[in-house]
Amino acid sequence: MDQTRPQRDPLQALAHHVAGHAVMSFAVDCPAVSAAIDGPDDDPGYVLPGDSRKLTIRRRFLIALAGHQAETRFLGEAFGLHADLANERLAFDMLHVMREFEALGLRGMGASGLLRGQLGRILADLFGRPAVWDRVADVAGALLVRQRLPIAVLRTLIPAEVTALGVRLLDETRQPAGANVCAG
Repeated sequence: MDQTRPQRDPLQALAHHVAGHAVMSFAVDCPAVSAAIDGPDDDPGYVLPGDSRKLTIRRRFLIALAGHQAETRFLGEAFGLHADLANERLAFDMLHVMREFEALGLRGMGASGLLRGQLGRILADLFGRPAVWDRVADVAGALLVRQRLPIAVLRTLIPAEVTALGVRLLDETRQPAGANVCAG
């Protein structure tokens, strides 16, 4: 192995992955009711988003993709060393979203190229802002110390400004009525 490449602790990567989900759940105004890095069996970490009435297709995808975005951003140059595990977690998250869609009777829902572009821009814009990325780091740090964070703790770590920014970005990227894309 190349010793000049930066190393990262896998538990820190997991904490950032889970923190990404948690921060995004607040950013899309569906605050997580809890987050943990000590999940059961094959689920080493999880976030339970709240207010399922607001969980539109775009919001579900953003929350799911945010874990991978935060983990890869945290890993930086070390991503190559951890890519298999990070991609495995991404696949798990996407499978979870697909199961949610099936439970809602939304089998075979495809995402248009336009929707994929919107999701990528929102993720990059949010996590590229220090005010948001610092919240991901705060939540990850708290997860490393406490293993589980209830909503009361998450609310102290993720300010309302993150929600306001996320909702604004959702509104800015929303398609006009009648556009041929999945509902946002």
